[in-house]
Amino acid sequence: MGSAGKTSAELPCRRCAGALGRSCCQPGPRERLATLTATDVERIRGATGLRRERFVDEEPFGPEEIRAYQALRPAWTGYFDHTTVRWGLKAEHGACVLLGPRGCTLEPESRPTACLLYPFEPTESGWGLAVERSGSVAEARASGEPRCLAVEEAHGRGALLRTFRIDVQTLTALAKRLREEVRAHPHPRAPVKGTSVR
Repeated sequence: MGSAGKTSAELPCRRCAGALGRSCCQPGPRERLATLTATDVERIRGATGLRRERFVDEEPFGPEEIRAYQALRPAWTGYFDHTTVRWGLKAEHGACVLLGPRGCTLEPESRPTACLLYPFEPTESGWGLAVERSGSVAEARASGEPRCLAVEEAHGRGALLRTFRIDVQTLTALAKRLREEVRAHPHPRAPVKGTSVR
């Protein structure tokens, strides 16, 4: 849920689940929530006091899955250099465990970098979108695929940036932060291979 600092009440995020049937914080079957870095995990633990296993889901990846993941998301290249396990936000009852009735329960400064960037995705040549655009809210809802209401409603990239009250400079800073966190992942004290945290 992008918005590096804005409340969900100011954004289409607040209307997303009602308009599209679910939001980016409510994964469908076989979908995963945002990937976490070790830095994200420490930030969330510090802000909430929650144990890691309460909000982190571990997903072992094979070599082909790692290659495909990093090819699709170049900003995450290096994430698997010291681990074969993807850390992601945990979902329960069809939603992120950190999602409350009024949106994300984390303050913006504590949110995962991937969540702050969403729906934008750093690419090798600049910026893309983490989701496709269907062309209308009705088509997006009918697709059954992950979609973003703000993406569907915005008329162009500039309008989308204004919707999230974010600028290219802020996106660039978040992308830099993500790359630094990816390089530092996983934390030396964290298990790099292992069993599920469930």
